[in-house]
Amino acid sequence: MESSGRIGSRVVGHEDPMFTDICELLELDVDGVEYLVIEDFEDVDYMMFEEFDDMEIEEAWKPEQRLIEVFFNDGTRDEIEIELDSETDEMLKRYLG
Repeated sequence: MESSGRIGSRVVGHEDPMFTDICELLELDVDGVEYLVIEDFEDVDYMMFEEFDDMEIEEAWKPEQRLIEVFFNDGTRDEIEIELDSETDEMLKRYLG
C-alpha cells in the first residue's frame, strides 16, 4: 500500500469495518476502490507553520475542506474534497471515531 506522506491522515481499506459505509457515503463503487486516505485535521499541529505562529487568533487560517484520496484497484487515483462541518463530513467523523 502506498503512503500519501500527509500529516494527520488515516488510511481506510477493505479490512476496516467502516470501509463499505464510507464508500457508499462518498458514492464510490466499493468493489472498485482499493483504499482511501482521509485527512484528519484534529491530528494536525498547525503551530508548526511559521505563518500560523505570527497570526492573531481571530485571523488564523483554518482549513475549509477535508481531502480524501481514493486509490482504485486499477491503479488510478482521485481526490474528493468535502466541506468541513458539512453533513458528509460529520458522517465521516462518526465512522472514523
